[in-house]
Amino acid sequence: MIGGPVCNEVLSAELIFAEGQHLTHDNKEALWEIFEAIGINWSNTNYDSNNQRSSWFEMVKAKTENAPNYTGEYVNAIYVINELKSMYGKGEAYRRLLFESGINNNEPPITRIAHCKIYVVNEFIRMQVMAGGFKSWGTKYNGEEARNYHGFIAGTRYNRIAIVRNYTPETNQNQ
Repeated sequence: MIGGPVCNEVLSAELIFAEGQHLTHDNKEALWEIFEAIGINWSNTNYDSNNQRSSWFEMVKAKTENAPNYTGEYVNAIYVINELKSMYGKGEAYRRLLFESGINNNEPPITRIAHCKIYVVNEFIRMQVMAGGFKSWGTKYNGEEARNYHGFIAGTRYNRIAIVRNYTPETNQNQ
């Protein structure tokens, strides 16, 4: 298990209660750093995920303004990351959290770090994949960026690029 006393503090497996609380600008920036670290560690995003920032922000806004409120989980994740960064340094802290946390996703999260990994990091990973995080997979190692791939949600909400190609029905020549 990684981390120190903050990370390994025992909690209930239920969501951390935070109704009525709001994230500050600094909280959102700290959470954005976690989201960025996913793409940096996997080497699968362009522009350090900045092309996904508005979608990510909308997700965080929805998760903190509607029930169940994730504000408590997000603030907990910041505490966990701060302890990991103070112990290992920024890059190593994220590497360990993403690849060596020892957290079993199939067990109830009963520590602060388990809450961070299951309720925040795993959610950010799903969002990154849905928003097209894998379309750049391998570009760091001279791979070719994916073409005609806009993520599992089938494209940008701005409709700047045609989805794949235009369909022109063939006319029946035998009529």
